[in-house]
Amino acid sequence: MYSRSAIASVRPHDAPHVIISITSHVDDVASLRTNTSCRGVLRLSFVDVEAPSVHYPEEVLFSASQATSIWDFVDGHRAKIERILVHCDAGVSRSAAVAGAIARAWNGDEAEFSGGRYRPNGRVYRMLLDAHARRAR
Repeated sequence: MYSRSAIASVRPHDAPHVIISITSHVDDVASLRTNTSCRGVLRLSFVDVEAPSVHYPEEVLFSASQATSIWDFVDGHRAKIERILVHCDAGVSRSAAVAGAIARAWNGDEAEFSGGRYRPNGRVYRMLLDAHARRAR
């Protein structure tokens, strides 16, 4: 997991990987350093808020369709990659939720992505696990 500044400056990985890039606004595109080992980039935009409010209506929050997009993306690349790189602005909440949900679904353990410096966004985490469960049926 990376913050936005870290993902922009990290040397591209040599292992086959994909990148999930999370920003707060659709017009805000993070700068990513990629190479031939990067098998794909999924760009998503949603604010780091867990519930709609006067300032943050439902349409700017993480959505069920975005959860489906993440699973389509990672499941589609799973056999061809060794790593999934995830970033958001701070590298603490949204990216931790995405990484944690993927780790939970694929490995049964998300402990690496919760606690300590990470504070996973509960909405993102729950919606991803719900979408994964629906796919499994």
